Amino acid sequence: MSVLLAAVGDLHIGSTVGLCPRRVELDDGGTYEPSKSQRWLLECWQDYWQQVAARKRKKTRVVVLLNGDLADRNRHSKYQLVTINRAVIQRMMLDILEPVLEIANAIIVVRGTEAHVGGSSEMEEWLAADIDAIRDEHYGTASWWCWEAALEGVNVVAAHHPGTNSGRPWTRGGGANRAAAIVMDNYYGETWQPDLAIFNHVHHNEDSYDNHPVRAIFNRSFSLRTAYDHRSGRSLQASVIGGLIAELKDGAIVGQIEKLPYTLPRRAPWKLT
Repeated sequence: MSVLLAAVGDLHIGSTVGLCPRRVELDDGGTYEPSKSQRWLLECWQDYWQQVAARKRKKTRVVVLLNGDLADRNRHSKYQLVTINRAVIQRMMLDILEPVLEIANAIIVVRGTEAHVGGSSEMEEWLAADIDAIRDEHYGTASWWCWEAALEGVNVVAAHHPGTNSGRPWTRGGGANRAAAIVMDNYYGETWQPDLAIFNHVHHNEDSYDNHPVRAIFNRSFSLRTAYDHRSGRSLQASVIGGLIAELKDGAIVGQIEKLPYTLPRRAPWKLT
């Protein structure tokens, strides 16, 4: 028996640059149709779950980690939103998660950023309860701030916020190393200690590999650049989205952790004619 851990996050469903169904029925009878980039996002999302399904064998259980910022009602700005109506966003979330519900043996919902998903991540708590996700029995909630699990002898911890980052090209990788050291410090002297820590929130990949006893990974998003990203100087960066897949068996990670990247094709440069 083995576990296939499929980890994704930062879907930002409800944003005009996040995952979106092919057609959204709005509250007053109107409709929203996703942009070309959003249709590309949806195709990548569907391909990712096809890749997960292709790796599932007879004696493999699929554990899905939905690692925060699954929806978006951006408190900072009401621009770049499909709607702020919770009922509509909830329908969108269930539509997008349909392939997940079909393949998963267990689903864990980790809470994200309140500015996106409401106070105490209320929209993710609603979602977790609605899809019968694995509960945090300690707090009596359907979703988790921090998920700790023993999967086939591999100890995994996941939280949305890593508490550190390194967003510039010349510092990339330092954030994951710091996160690994932070995790080690937090569990120092504890009987149960993690082998693998998964974070989201920063929308890019970083990996501490074997630099520390704990391996820390910053997972990519399934959403594209926002206005905030552009004013932060990220307009020139390629948009790379995706998730990771790890097979866990007999106390070890089988082979390599797969980070399935999808790169948004750059448009052809404008030419004067």
